[in-house]
Amino acid sequence: MPFALPLLAVREIVPIGEGPVRPNPEGWVALAERLGLRGDPRFALVLEGTGLPTLLVDRMDGVGDIADAEAFRLPERAVAADPSPFSSALCFGGGGGLLYLELAPAALLAMRTEAPRPFPPAGDLPPSDRELLAERAGRVLAVPLQLVVQVIDPVRLFRVPLAPEGHRGLLHHGRAIHPAWDAAALLGGPVSGDPRVLLLLDAGGTTTGVLVDRVLGLAEGAGTLPVRRPPWDALLAPGNAG
Repeated sequence: MPFALPLLAVREIVPIGEGPVRPNPEGWVALAERLGLRGDPRFALVLEGTGLPTLLVDRMDGVGDIADAEAFRLPERAVAADPSPFSSALCFGGGGGLLYLELAPAALLAMRTEAPRPFPPAGDLPPSDRELLAERAGRVLAVPLQLVVQVIDPVRLFRVPLAPEGHRGLLHHGRAIHPAWDAAALLGGPVSGDPRVLLLLDAGGTTTGVLVDRVLGLAEGAGTLPVRRPPWDALLAPGNAG
């Protein structure tokens, strides 16, 4: 997972094992370990400013010009930690570029992971006049067609460390970033597999991605199987889970 720091925030970059490193008084923080990732630290980043740790990172990707990047605020519920260790998401290279999570170094020391808050149980709504049917983990679900912005198959997502269960990553699309939630988690089921079809929905006052295994069509495939019609506006409203 790529991360970014303002160059002015870095006092010194020292390859581990190639010279003495004088850590800040706050000590060392192995970035990958702190974010719940596997890592093999190769560089020490001594940061400018008081109260900041020396970061141990796996690799250096170079220097990018912030003037060439799109900057985005992370969607609500994208990180299950407080304070968030990320201040923003940066995209270099337009729509096909990588997303870099900009680090908030002080938060790496202060953050606490949050307990899981599953989505609240939701009943079903009556059928709409026009619905898109999809399948996830053997369950058929219906989405009112007026909520569907786009279907993306296959989708490219950028994973976020410390994300809550069911949050599969961020979608960079249309000069914006959107959270991508597993439909299985939204419906209260176990999260498994790797769904690659994303329904981009305008619901709950925001645009959010919902991941499914496949789209069945406007009427195809439901047959006699039960169809879930959850209240998408309520489920996807900011602050509802995460």
